[in-house]
Amino acid sequence: MSRWVKVTTLDALQADDVPYPFDVDGEPVILIRKGNEVYALQDVCTHMEYPLHDGRIEDFAIECAYHGARFDIRTGKVLALPAFVPVPAYPVRLEGREVWIDLEPG
Repeated sequence: MSRWVKVTTLDALQADDVPYPFDVDGEPVILIRKGNEVYALQDVCTHMEYPLHDGRIEDFAIECAYHGARFDIRTGKVLALPAFVPVPAYPVRLEGREVWIDLEPG
């Protein structure tokens, strides 16, 4: 079951490869822009529950600033230990310049 929520606009996501944190209906979420594509992940590292928005993005990976776990920003898949559990990734759609996510993880 889908639960689409408008989060922001493309204009608010000014820079590529920056994790922008949002509270979306009580869920901590980060949005990451790469050109005209936007990716959404839960803003919590599954290793130690540290906020991912403090992390660094390289290519299509975000690295947690706390212990260095890495996740694919497109899927939430674990790319490097110490995390073992993927981060929930949310489907994103753009309607004009509005950014919407489906709070049911993909």
